[in-house]
Amino acid sequence: MSAPSQGEGEIERVTIAEAAATAARAVDGVVRLQPGLVGLLKQFAAQAWERATGREMPDIAGTEVELRADGTVHVDVRIVTAIDRHTAAVGTAVHTAVTAAVEAATGRVPQVRVRVVEIDLEPTRS
Repeated sequence: MSAPSQGEGEIERVTIAEAAATAARAVDGVVRLQPGLVGLLKQFAAQAWERATGREMPDIAGTEVELRADGTVHVDVRIVTAIDRHTAAVGTAVHTAVTAAVEAATGRVPQVRVRVVEIDLEPTRS
């Protein structure tokens, strides 16, 4: 079996990031995902993605995926939580949801790190 090309690796990375972002956003108490500096710079690469794949770049801001040579997948998710939700419980739920989503997408159990980078001071609306 040959190693994936750089383009195939990027497509896999984005596909995993999309699964992780979708799962994290679905968790009650997550207000939004927050990109870091690298994530902001990667948003500029969206045009290249669209040219290469013919489809819009998925909204993966706030997620970073590393595909290591040993086959492991590492996912970093940066979340903003609601003030009226228990932050630790939200983080745990995001970890569980992202782990399950990435495993379903890849067949591999990822290493997942969830970072709460902000607490939104506006209470959630029911």
